[in-house]
Order: sequence, then C-alpha cells, then structure tokens
Amino acid sequence: MSNKLLRYSLLISLHNMLNLPRIGITMGDAAGIGPEIIVKALSRRTTYQFCSPIVIGSASILQDALRFTSHPLKIRALDHPQSEKWSLPPSVYETIDVLDIHPLQPCDIPVGMAHPLTGKAAVNAIRKATQLALGGQIDAITTAPICKAAIHLAGCHYPGHTEMLAALTNTPRAVMMLIATGETSLRVSFVTNHLPLAEVSKHLSIEKILDVISVTHDALLRLGIISPKLVVAALNPHAGESGILGKEETEIIIPAVKTGQAHGYDVEGPLPADTLFIKAKEGRWDAVVAMYHDQGNIPIKLLAFGNIVNVTLGLPIIRTSVDHGTAFDIAGRGIASESSLVTALKFAASLWKRK
Repeated sequence: MSNKLLRYSLLISLHNMLNLPRIGITMGDAAGIGPEIIVKALSRRTTYQFCSPIVIGSASILQDALRFTSHPLKIRALDHPQSEKWSLPPSVYETIDVLDIHPLQPCDIPVGMAHPLTGKAAVNAIRKATQLALGGQIDAITTAPICKAAIHLAGCHYPGHTEMLAALTNTPRAVMMLIATGETSLRVSFVTNHLPLAEVSKHLSIEKILDVISVTHDALLRLGIISPKLVVAALNPHAGESGILGKEETEIIIPAVKTGQAHGYDVEGPLPADTLFIKAKEGRWDAVVAMYHDQGNIPIKLLAFGNIVNVTLGLPIIRTSVDHGTAFDIAGRGIASESSLVTALKFAASLWKRK
C-alpha cells in the first residue's frame, strides 16, 4: 500500500472511531466577515475534535480569506458531492474542504457592501447545503451571516435564513428560532421573528403561541433536559395591566398558556419582559418564549454576545448559526471574532449526537 493510501486509510479509521458529524458551513455573504470567521474557526485544531467541517461556497474566496490567519492552512476544493474527492476522508486540521459551487472571485466583491453577486452566492450555498442535509450527505448545517439586502438584490425575497430553510425543506409545521448561550442556561424562542414591530400583534394567535411552546419543549428534550420549564413573555408593558395597556394578553397569550398547561407542558406566563429575563438568567426556567425579535435578542445578546448560537426549530434537518450579522463595517480588516461560529458548530455537533 502506498504512503498516500495508507494515510487515507488511517484517516478513515480515525474518523470512524471518533464518529464525528460532517457539518456543512455555508459561506454567507462574501462581502462580509463570513469567509474570515470560517478560516479562523477552522484554523483551530480543537474544531476537528468534535466535527468534520466542509465549507459550501467559493474556493477562491476561502483561499483569499486565508490571509486572515497565520496558520499554514490549505484549501481542498471539491467540485460536486459525487466527485472522487468527496469519498476521501473528511478534512483534518490544516486542510479546509470547500464544495466549490460558485465561480465568485475576490475581484468580484465590493467588500462591505450589499451586492447581487454575493447575495446570489449566499443563496446558492444555502440551497446546496439544504439539499445535502436532506439527502444525508452532511449531518448538519451551520450558517455564516447573510445580508438580507443582498439576497433581495439577487431576486430572493425571503426575510432571512429561517423562512428560506422552511421553504426549501417543505416544512409544514411552524419553524422558529431558538437562541441559546454557550455558558448559561438562558434560551429564547420566538413566536414572530423578522417582522416590523407594527405587524407583530397581527401575527399572534393562540394556535401559533401553543405551537411555539410545543416545538420549544421538544427541542429542550433533545438537548437532554428531562422536564423542561418554560415561561411566556408578555407583549405589552406590565403584561397589559388586565387590558388597560393592551388586550393581547387577555385575548391571546393567557388562553395559549392555559391550553399549553392543559396539554401537560410546564409553562407559565405571560410575565412582563422587563423583569422576566432577570429571573431567566438565574435559571428559573429552561427557555423563554418571546413575542418578537428584539424582545428576546436584546437581553440575551447584552448578556453573552459572541457566545450565542441560533438554532432553527421545526426543520427536518439540523441548522445552527452565528449570533451576529455580516459586520460590513469591519469586513476585510482581519479583526472579526470566530467565537460565535465555533459555538454554533459545537451546538450542531451536540444536537447530532442526541438525534
């Protein structure tokens, strides 16, 4: 046996012994910090101790992004999942596998700006990753940040990752976001997500809130929490003050919580959001059900920004993401932190092990 074949054989044996999930990392918007944080995360030797990563995007962009790390890394480009290289051992430290699906070049990118080319490349990566996950060729997806303006310029009019993934997987059940910290027990799921604040109330219903309670409960079970305790946040100040400051609590949220209790869920609320998160931080509940995007994101990001992971609940595949955007203001400067991406990869691997 040649030295090359012997090396591959040993790598296959090591990978099988460790039983690591193959996680597809979508490159995100190439004009932002996505490529930078990817190469930085994959320059950590410890990353390869819990997963076998493969980047889905442009090999040329990732090759250019190697300038952001001092580690001697190499890019191994794969042209399609059925290629001979795909059947080779998953990448190990110092080699980054890239499924090269887009001819995007560094000279094509207006760094720090929304552009249809980078939007199209980001959407293509998400579509390919979803296809691979549904087909069992990868075990989970972890997404780098996209620019919503850029994907709209490219003709893709989904509000964000969550809605796009729901459509790509033909998921009939409610799909929602859970954000969790890497160090504390604080977790938040959302009844509504990417909506204008003026539209939130119109999208609340007893059925929708109950569905979020159910999906959140199931997700916590998958995380190894035996008897999940949930709390539902109120929409209005002081939980509506018995209808004086708003009727959503009395007409929608309270009936949803009572129905959830009747179904056997350990859930309470609605409680005023301004004090609820103080108790949640102390571990009183396993998750908070928030009514809208900023209600849940502001407190958790204030407490643990950079160590938070987004998880999409309700999908037939595992998907995690970073807790930040494209950061156009610092793109190309080499100062972006990869910590959230590493946390997201760890969380995806953890969900895969418990699946």
